[in-house]
Amino acid sequence: MTLAGSDIAPLEAVHGLWRAGVLRYLLHDGQVEVRSHFSASQTRIFACNMSRRWGKSWLACVIAVEQAIRQPRSQIRIAAPTRKMVTAITLPHLRDIMEDAPPDLAPEYKVQDAAWVFPNGSEIHAAGCDGGGAERLRGVSTDLAIVDEAGFVDGLSYVVNDVLLPQTITTGGRLLLVSTPPRSPAHPFRSYCERADAVGSYLKRTIHDAPHVTPELVEEYCRESGGVESTTWRREYLAEFVTDEERAVIPEFQRVEKEIVLEVEPPPYRDCYVSLDVGFYDLSFCVLGYLHFDLGKLVIEDEVVLSRSTSQDINQTISAKQQELWGEKAPLSRIVDASAITIADLGDEGGGWCMARKDDRIAALSKLRVAIANREILIHPRCSQLISHLRHATWNKSRTSYERSADHGHFDGVDALKYLIRGVDFTRSPYPDLPPGVTLDNHHINPEALKTKTDRNLVKLVSRRRKQR
Repeated sequence: MTLAGSDIAPLEAVHGLWRAGVLRYLLHDGQVEVRSHFSASQTRIFACNMSRRWGKSWLACVIAVEQAIRQPRSQIRIAAPTRKMVTAITLPHLRDIMEDAPPDLAPEYKVQDAAWVFPNGSEIHAAGCDGGGAERLRGVSTDLAIVDEAGFVDGLSYVVNDVLLPQTITTGGRLLLVSTPPRSPAHPFRSYCERADAVGSYLKRTIHDAPHVTPELVEEYCRESGGVESTTWRREYLAEFVTDEERAVIPEFQRVEKEIVLEVEPPPYRDCYVSLDVGFYDLSFCVLGYLHFDLGKLVIEDEVVLSRSTSQDINQTISAKQQELWGEKAPLSRIVDASAITIADLGDEGGGWCMARKDDRIAALSKLRVAIANREILIHPRCSQLISHLRHATWNKSRTSYERSADHGHFDGVDALKYLIRGVDFTRSPYPDLPPGVTLDNHHINPEALKTKTDRNLVKLVSRRRKQR
């Protein structure tokens, strides 16, 4: 094994470092700095958001081995996204690290237990989280738990909150999450990073922070990943949380978000609309908006987002929001994606519900994407969850449905808006035929100037009656 730099470490010196539980010689300067921040932190969860090729998996394994040496009888868990990753990366890293161990400290790998067992009683267990493998990480106690490539672990919240965290209650143990950003920022890893950042337990490192990667290599990585503006470069090497446009449900939103998320002064006359995607385990997501006829745009004015709510609660909450936004003015249409029995349960309070059009869902989604790309939809900034759903929604691997997210559910806000855009009549003018204060009694009105045949006939009828007086 080599020292950081490239000099060969004298065997005696290396064994001395092992006995002290200090394996700094295996790390580059950037890794040493991160390890120091982690050691100094007192919080339960520490998150590291790091570039590809930075050496995060190696660092995680070194930290695990140091813990095993320093604290006898330590219980250490290393979780990876898949069993294949454990076999291809985690275990080879651990074997390479163990090569330098003095004989009296060298651990033995127990195949049956999938664990490295040290002479001092410490154990390192590693498991992939796919196919129920996370259950192999359960135990009575844990002194250190590491989730490698946490941004790619399916069910990360379950692994962290249900499997690993409970094991630290009696030990004062800690969790270290390390990863490159996931393909969708809606992944729970981002939430863990944000919470860790709020308490000073978060580090971000880009490819520029990797001292072992030369500028020439950085330039090559950038070129091969598609250039400085590409999603791949920004996510994989600059450690930015960006949605992969190849899997984004509404890729156009990322390009126009700053132009369409803004406040608009409501016009004096407007047709109002409500659209609801009903869920129970998923979200019940409602968007409320109006047609701004002067601008030719659909304005989303507010949202209602509920979970595990009854039909009555949903309807009452939405009706209250309508009252808050529009007073006694009833919406022109209330659209809902739900079964017929659920629609019946919603009732008629505040206006009846009509079933959303669900034919040709690809065409419906395309209509929404075109409307967003053409800036035909404006969204009030307070619609935070709708904005987040549009920004982060991604397709699953087979592109048959949206990827589920612990924080965003099934991105139901996208569908609520999709149903609404189909139900808006962009050709209907909300303006009255007669301006306020103008009546047939105080003004002469040319019947041909009125828009509808009914109104023209009404004027003619009133004119005949006036002549008969």
